[in-house]
Amino acid sequence: MELILGLPPMNQLDATATPMFDCFTNAPDLKPFSAVASNIPLDQINPDSRTISNRLLREDANESAHLPLAKPDQCPEDLLNRIIWHAMKGAAPYPTWAVQVQEDDD
Repeated sequence: MELILGLPPMNQLDATATPMFDCFTNAPDLKPFSAVASNIPLDQINPDSRTISNRLLREDANESAHLPLAKPDQCPEDLLNRIIWHAMKGAAPYPTWAVQVQEDDD
């Protein structure tokens, strides 16, 4: 957008990003698209945590079952990040740079 509007980049990420020129054409493609059917069952739920053989993932499943997910920004950030990390990375150590200690404003 910055290139289109002739604006300078806002930061280094903008400056080094690949321009999106190839995403646009001079003429619109007005053909209707073909929908692709979902291959993920939307009514499938997570298994009972007792059936998860990996101890760490089982503990994370039990923790996540009690997280306040109904409202945004209510979960303890570090706990949720660790649960997501373990789900995606398995036993890979959680990166130390991701741990941020917040001081109380007392």
